[in-house]
Amino acid sequence: MTDNTGNTELVKTPAHTLIEKTFGLEYFTTEPKIIEQTVKPKTSKKKKEKAATDSPAQVTLEEKAAIEVTASVEKKPESKKVPVFGQNNAKRLVIAVLREVIAPFIDRSEDPEETISIRVNEREIIEVPARKMKSKEKLAGLRLCRAYEVVDASYEYNAVETQAEMANPNSVLFGDSVVEQSETAMLPSRVKYSSSYSIRERVKLTTKLTHNALSEQGTMWDREEKKFRKSLFSTEYILPGTLFPSFIVIDDPTPESLVHILMCLRETRYGAQTSITGPNIKNTIVAILGCQNEPPVTSYTITKNHPELQESKDLRADVIKTIIQDLSGTNGKLLSGKPLEDFLVEANKLDGNSMKAIYAKLKNDAVALCEYAGFGK
Repeated sequence: MTDNTGNTELVKTPAHTLIEKTFGLEYFTTEPKIIEQTVKPKTSKKKKEKAATDSPAQVTLEEKAAIEVTASVEKKPESKKVPVFGQNNAKRLVIAVLREVIAPFIDRSEDPEETISIRVNEREIIEVPARKMKSKEKLAGLRLCRAYEVVDASYEYNAVETQAEMANPNSVLFGDSVVEQSETAMLPSRVKYSSSYSIRERVKLTTKLTHNALSEQGTMWDREEKKFRKSLFSTEYILPGTLFPSFIVIDDPTPESLVHILMCLRETRYGAQTSITGPNIKNTIVAILGCQNEPPVTSYTITKNHPELQESKDLRADVIKTIIQDLSGTNGKLLSGKPLEDFLVEANKLDGNSMKAIYAKLKNDAVALCEYAGFGK
């Protein structure tokens, strides 16, 4: 990525400018790190062999002097450039998201008729495993990378065949691995998800519906048997209006990677079966915390430590207040309320050219990481 003068140094992207102005860059990594290393001068193979075979008596005065000079020379310093995605600085971003069910949502595992749940404080509440949210948002990120042409056309989700295909922003941020044994490689996720839990009890938030498997004619009539089919099954749905506090952590973020995650959180279709029925979850970002280490605040702690929310008359407002309150008691920089709203409005104003510049930078950083890791060599 170059500027208009042809300078090959990376320039500030609109994401960098926006975050510097509204949030500050204290908890972001913005440029490669230069590491100074001392390297012992290499001795040629011939000199090593001669030193090993010659006896002390055979070493001339000139050779002895040369050996002494070499030994007295300090190790030569060399610089090594670590790309932004190759660093592991003490910088974290915690994004607090309130997920609201806006259409029937199925949350199940091995039992086709039961919603996943656990018991907390003698109450049975709904649990949405982290993978159910992450998988959909990773897919949303892949669509963005394809839109801005920063991922190989051959890349296939969960079926990566070459190391080169992983040199894209989505793989670097959400993690990926190669499935072909001859191309073994793995990128750990820089975006961490935890499970989400309902505030109120499952029995108040779900309902069971009976479905039937229709014939091709759209009826239950079996033409061959000359009678009605009995292929009925029940499914439990989570009702609209259900709230799930959710927390996402970005390890050692860059300004551009935060913008990518914000765009991924625009996803609205979740679950497996219900993801084909249209939008069913609305995500609202209620706080962003910059810190060195994420605090022990999760969806589980919000539900467990605040039983008073059960009786709330304005649950949405009270949950948001509780999240901000719990995050405020930790070290770091918290963005919430009006400042957060203004920041998100500005992020939503990024136009097509701005987004192209942001994703070009993300692509450069992803390629630099893969080269640094030795992929494709």
